[in-house]
Amino acid sequence: MPPAKRWSTHPRRYALATAGPIPPDRRSDAPHPVAITAECDLVRSASTSADCQSFAVREFLLLEDGNRVPLREGLEFTIGAPCSDVHEALSADELLRAMRGVVLPELSAIDPEHPWDCLVRLARRRRVQTCAEEIAQLPYELVLSEAVKNWL
Repeated sequence: MPPAKRWSTHPRRYALATAGPIPPDRRSDAPHPVAITAECDLVRSASTSADCQSFAVREFLLLEDGNRVPLREGLEFTIGAPCSDVHEALSADELLRAMRGVVLPELSAIDPEHPWDCLVRLARRRRVQTCAEEIAQLPYELVLSEAVKNWL
């Protein structure tokens, strides 16, 4: 009998994007971040199976000037409901809880001593001036796309 499959984080997933020292600040007049947002969207598939649905998550920094700077894309997860329709068995709260389990463990799995450094590196590579202390203090908002809201 094959071993049971289960979800787990992959700590090396962003190793290339976050490896090495944190780059220096690019500009002193750059807008500062005011929040971090992770947005969940549907992943469309050709499958007609009703027992599972895949979701994609993109993470952004919201800047004080209103711009959104993408940090991470390509995070995905699938929720299944054996013996029932996942659409009927899933609530918005359950989806947000699953989403939190995707984005936050990724941070701490990379470097448990400095869990925010990966986001600082990603932000600075996109010319956003920030530091780990600032990132750690920002509100972290999980949002569902309109497509997900309509699907629910």
